[in-house]
Parts: sequence; C-alpha cells; structure tokens
Amino acid sequence: MLPRRHILDIWELTKNEDELMSMATINLAIDAVKYISRVPKKDHLVEALELNEFICYMFPMQRPRNRSLLFHIVSDLLGLLIYGVPKTRKYTLNNIETINYSLRNMTVYPIIEVWNTMKAKVYKKKHGGESIIEGFIKKIRIEMDAINRYPFVEDIFEASQDRIKEWIPSLASYYDKNKKVVQSAYDAWWSLWLPGDKQENILSAMIERFSQQVERDFETTIDKEEVFSSIMSDTAGSRQENEQFSRWYKEGINLLLKI
Repeated sequence: MLPRRHILDIWELTKNEDELMSMATINLAIDAVKYISRVPKKDHLVEALELNEFICYMFPMQRPRNRSLLFHIVSDLLGLLIYGVPKTRKYTLNNIETINYSLRNMTVYPIIEVWNTMKAKVYKKKHGGESIIEGFIKKIRIEMDAINRYPFVEDIFEASQDRIKEWIPSLASYYDKNKKVVQSAYDAWWSLWLPGDKQENILSAMIERFSQQVERDFETTIDKEEVFSSIMSDTAGSRQENEQFSRWYKEGINLLLKI
C-alpha cells in the first residue's frame, strides 16, 4: 500500500499521539530505506520481518513500537490479494508461503497464517497487467481519501522527517550504514511524496510515477489526465475503496493479534 494508508493502518490500532507518531514513522521507514542500496538485502516483505526480529533482539526498548512492521506486512499482503499480484512480487509470496517460522525464532509472528486465512476470503484471480493497473489506481484513490478525510495524516507524514531520528540507530545498525546515509535516504524518499503539498500536486506526482511504472513493467501507457480527473471528481468512490480496505485490514490485524 501507499504511505498515507500505512499511517492510517497505525491509527486504526492506536490513538495515543506519541505511539502513533513513532509507529507510523518506522512503518514508513521500511518503504524508504529499501532504496538505500541498489541491490536490496532481501525481498521487501521478508526484510521487514527480519528487521522486526532484529530490533526485538538488539533494541528491546523499541520492541513495543516496532511491531508496526508486522502491520505494514499485513497491509501490503492485503493490497496484493485485493488489487493484484505483479509478476515482480510472485517470488515474494512464494517466500512468505514457505518460511518456516519455527526455525526462524518467529513463532509469535505468524504472518503466514494471516496470509492464508485472508487469501481464502478476499483473493480473486487477476488476469494480466490490465487488472494490476486498475488495482494500482484504486490504491491511489485510497491515498487521496486519506488526504481528504484525515488531515492528521499529513501532519504525521511531515513530522516523520524529523521523527525518523529515533529509529536511525537501529536502521543504521541493521543496514550497516552511516546514520547520515540512512537519514538522507529517508529524506529523499519522503520528498517524493510531497507531504503537506496541495492535493493536486500530490496526485499528479503519484500518477506520473505510476505512469512510468506501467511503461516499464507492462509496456503500455495510461491517460494521465483521465486518471487524474476521474480520481479528483469521485471522492465518494475513493472513500468507499478506503473503507473497504479498512474492513479487511482490521480483520487481518485482529487475526494476527489473536494467534
């Protein structure tokens, strides 16, 4: 899912301002720092699981808040189930489905059980690139609804540029990078999403990056103006998409916390 939705993911679970800020920031960071090197250490979702485990053992004082990395994974997996699985992510899912948690000291984080349960409930077979493209447009709708209806999301996103400092020691240690490198990587990623900017500018930037991805991955083009107009003019549709995702997300997290 996209960054503003990930902030809402945390808000769904905690309304404490300090916890919300801290947990939302590490939730964003896992997306930002995956670009810290040209060759990632691991697949994105597997890396989030391993970073979570690393923080639990190496930085135990942060353990209560770094569980938001697990919430991030549930959100991303639901996004794949609901909106389609690009070819580039199929290897990810094979990894997730075959991880032996008992051998990885991760028996208390049974993501695989959440994945299998939600897969049986929400997964619908997708047919090619067209459905993936349609699914990504729906995810952009969710992001815009977050901006429209939850103004605090932008406040948290803006503040995360400074709040990331509390997580930099653990991130720098995990990635074996200088703290300044980690901060710079986050700043660069953060600036791409235009926190606090006008809605029109944020939407245009997302559609532009999406257009480039479509050309690269599917060798096709989208009508950027049409996509922009359809999203801006249909706030009710965006709200419905976001609320539907929230219902599935809450069910997934409730299952995770019960296991």
